[in-house]
Amino acid sequence: MIPIKTDEELKQIAVDLFSGKIFTDRHVRNPKDLGMVFMLLVFTGDDFKQELLDDPPGMIYEYLSEAGPRSVNGMPTFFSMRMLNQADTKRMFTIYERVKAAMEAI
Repeated sequence: MIPIKTDEELKQIAVDLFSGKIFTDRHVRNPKDLGMVFMLLVFTGDDFKQELLDDPPGMIYEYLSEAGPRSVNGMPTFFSMRMLNQADTKRMFTIYERVKAAMEAI
């Protein structure tokens, strides 16, 4: 099960996403490239893969500062990844829209 994030953690993720510090599964245009970007999806065991199928994440992401030295189809590659559950993903994007609106108002 993907742990629940606090409001402060979700706020930081939203701010960092808006600031371009985070790369997410939503940046990957072709779903077949997801495993090449977030390599743990390919190299994990069957138990973890089954957990993802049973309780799919709302968002897979990682900080660009954690990117590996190579890229795939113009996208960074990661040997690590973070996930938000579906409910936290909705909450984070609500915060993200508020951050975006506030920054556009400045």
